[in-house]
This record gives sequence, C-alpha cells and structure tokens, in this order.
Amino acid sequence: MEARLRDASRSGVFYAQPTAAIRAARVADDAGLLLIGLDLKDTRDRAGMLQVFAATCGFPETFGHNLDALGDCLGDLSWMPQGGYLLHLSGCAKPVEHCKDDFDAIIAVLEDVAAEWRARNTPFWVLIDQPNTRARPFMASA
Repeated sequence: MEARLRDASRSGVFYAQPTAAIRAARVADDAGLLLIGLDLKDTRDRAGMLQVFAATCGFPETFGHNLDALGDCLGDLSWMPQGGYLLHLSGCAKPVEHCKDDFDAIIAVLEDVAAEWRARNTPFWVLIDQPNTRARPFMASA
C-alpha cells in the first residue's frame, strides 16, 4: 500500500471502509504523506465543516470560510510542506444526514484540489467514511 499512496496519479477522493482507512493511516508516514484527521461528527452544516478544516489544518486567519477559500487553502499547504497528504474524514454520517448538499459540495472541492495536486505530481488522498457519496471505493489491497 505504501507504493500506492506515493503514486500521485492514483490519488483522489475515496470511500474507505474502517479497516482500509486504518491501514492507510498506518503507512502514511512511511509513504512520505502527512496524515490529517478531520472529525466531522459534531458538524451539522457547511460552516461547521469548514471550521473543522480550518482548525485542523491550521488555515491562516485570513481564511474566508467559504468553498473557494477551502480550495485555495488546501491547494497551497505551504505552511506544512510534505511529499503528499492523506486527509481522513471521519464522522461523515452527521453532515450527510443534516446537510448532504453542503457535504457533497465540499467533496467536489476536495476532488478539484486532488486533481490540482495530481497535476503537480504530489499525492493528495482523501478517505471518507461514508459510502453514499460521490467518492469511489478505496481498496486497501490494490
């Protein structure tokens, strides 16, 4: 799995079953990736989700708390340079239940950001714990 995580061309946004997400998290450091865990279980709206991203990722104070600003900040992680990134979004059931359209909009931003990082040949993985989203399945053995 380590080699797979290093491969920027395969990175993107995926649904990962708990065992696959745990396995990926365990090898992230060996693959040269910064692991960022984002717990969304207490969020019920877009503002709450954006706040979790801002606080967890250490966005600058100028973060605009909107989707464009989310994309801009995640597209330029110069304050935490790494060989790549693995974002693990857990607790996604709550925002999916309360604000599915907003959750899907954030996933769309994450897809765009992953494509930008792929174009720079830098892995940017996003693993989410909800199967009923736009994300493709992540296979731990692949």
